[in-house]
Amino acid sequence: MTTENENLAQTSHDTAPAIEVGTLLKRKREELGYSQKQVADRLRLRLAVIEQIDSNQLATDQVATFTRGYLRSYARLVGVDEAVVLAALDDAGDAQHQEQEMQSFSRKTKTEKHNSRIMLITWGVFIIIIGISSLWWWQNQRDNSLSQSVNDTSAVEVPAVVEESENIPALDDVVMQELTVAPEEVDPSVVEEPFPDATPDVELVEEPAAVEAEVAESVQTSPTLASDQQMITMTFEADCWIQVKDAQGNTLISGIRKAGQDLELSGEAPFKVILGAPEGVAMTFASEPVDLSRYTAGKVARFTLPL
Repeated sequence: MTTENENLAQTSHDTAPAIEVGTLLKRKREELGYSQKQVADRLRLRLAVIEQIDSNQLATDQVATFTRGYLRSYARLVGVDEAVVLAALDDAGDAQHQEQEMQSFSRKTKTEKHNSRIMLITWGVFIIIIGISSLWWWQNQRDNSLSQSVNDTSAVEVPAVVEESENIPALDDVVMQELTVAPEEVDPSVVEEPFPDATPDVELVEEPAAVEAEVAESVQTSPTLASDQQMITMTFEADCWIQVKDAQGNTLISGIRKAGQDLELSGEAPFKVILGAPEGVAMTFASEPVDLSRYTAGKVARFTLPL
């Protein structure tokens, strides 16, 4: 019977809720009539430490040796057995350890989530930088290719410019020959024609005047354009590569013109015009000025006349 009573007492003792260490010390302090401030002053501790012990809020980030030292000093002051206090602390340690593990897991989860967001933002910025760099490189390659093609075309078409410049004096020579031959063809008729004796001097004076009128008329009518021909004039203020084709696809000019040069072209409209440096060219079409201000300086201008 005695053994059964002891087992029952032991079972009731095991199942009874354990008193937390802070509650144990607080009850003893209140029995002695000590305030938290008095205990803190006598133990030379901060008041917040005593308040945390009384409310069983032991600092988890504090070294365990310090915590046990505070509790032993508190127990000696209020007259509680140190072994009982440390045993109560050990009993509460398992629950605190589990709670700390849960808090650590929660913090770890939040940290991993935060780090994943930072990585996503970092990768997004990296992809944007790569995209901008690729676009910049592609634009530079396209501009370089266009400049290279213009230079190659200029190098191929330079002989055509030389041939045209050589042909221009030939046209002037033909015109001068026509003007020179015209009076010689008239002179025989003047010599062979019989003149009356009464008025030889007057007729000799009038015949050269008629010859001069015919020569002037031939000079004035020689530059007249056909009805389907149009005139383009250009004045170059800077070096410029140029190409002009008429309605039949014939190339009227292709090559480089130097600053200070003038150019006149005639042909059947419409004309396809390409200017390497439109900002350095002043142009008229059919005696009307052509507005080139719409084209960007430094860029190749392509257009058709009439606009």
